[in-house]
Amino acid sequence: MIGDEPERWRYLDLGRQGPYENGATMPVLVRSVAEHGTPIAQTSVWGQTHLNVGWFDDVDATLDLDRCRELGVEVVRRQVYGGGTAFYGAECAAMWGFMLPKGDDRYRDLDALITRFQPIVHDALDALGLGAVRFEGSSDLRWQGRKLGALTAQDVVVCNSVGGFVNLARPDLDLYLQVVRIPDDKFKDKAVKDLREYVCTAEEVAGHPVTYEQFRDALLAALATAGIELEPSTLTEGERYGLSKISAKIGSDEALRRVSSVRFATSAPAGCAIGFGNHKGRKLCRAGVALDADGVIVAAMMAGDMHVGPPDVIDRVAAALTGAKADDRDDLRSRIAGVFEAPDVHQADDAMGVTTEDLLRAVDKAITDARQQPMTTASSSADH
Repeated sequence: MIGDEPERWRYLDLGRQGPYENGATMPVLVRSVAEHGTPIAQTSVWGQTHLNVGWFDDVDATLDLDRCRELGVEVVRRQVYGGGTAFYGAECAAMWGFMLPKGDDRYRDLDALITRFQPIVHDALDALGLGAVRFEGSSDLRWQGRKLGALTAQDVVVCNSVGGFVNLARPDLDLYLQVVRIPDDKFKDKAVKDLREYVCTAEEVAGHPVTYEQFRDALLAALATAGIELEPSTLTEGERYGLSKISAKIGSDEALRRVSSVRFATSAPAGCAIGFGNHKGRKLCRAGVALDADGVIVAAMMAGDMHVGPPDVIDRVAAALTGAKADDRDDLRSRIAGVFEAPDVHQADDAMGVTTEDLLRAVDKAITDARQQPMTTASSSADH
């Protein structure tokens, strides 16, 4: 039986990666897991300062792209992987990822994966003098209310993925604050409200510098103790070819504006009132609606900081809202639930994830905002 077989994983030390290389590596490795059925573990450290936009995130709500270009800060959108927009300084964050085949019963359940790998991450942190760090919910690694890193699990269609990051050193937050737009209620549920204070580093917690190599070795040792045998390898020729094809796409304007409130507003039909709303439940949800003169939703956009699969689910929620009467809340809820509560939708730790009600409340706020806006004309542009 599969469950009785020893766990042997392929392992890649990807070392220092730029954002384009890293963003392309993940889809390539996911495809390899799907094709060969062998789990893959990888570790890396950011080699270039950049901004990393989550798959579902509204880029215009979180970043000033013009300012990023002016200051020379690279921006990419993660492919398929959710979460919020993150700022990574060179050498400041260690990353890890486990790509796991769904065909193996040991890796099928997202909640079980989180439960299994949390203690392994704890063991690695403890070996580095970071034993005081604790998980809050299923994801955030925090110390005294401050965020050190995260561990997440996500269904990425052809396999399940578990991964995370740990802040090794403090990035240039002054640079970040010149380009960031922090959404409403982003820190609503945080004990520490100031971004500069909210982020902490391994060096602060341990009282001494922690390098990528030290973190990597501690994580590999913790995996070995847990009975996972790692076989070191490098990228194959085919994987390197795939990497070169994908890396050229993830920083394109098309990729960055995959979810964009500016694009949504400027592409909405003339004669509509456009509104946006954020709701912070356990995760930040964002909605945009275009209402016609009869109060019918003629276009909708959904976005947010979330880890949910499959990767088109939030787009499908938005599409389901088209044609709904804005004042029929029961119908709005039913349309959202019809997509978001379907059997094919998965997220780890439902108790800490996004709910139908969270999405609905974001839509409610967008509708309220739209009713306060003038009707657009063909030449209208967004100012939200």
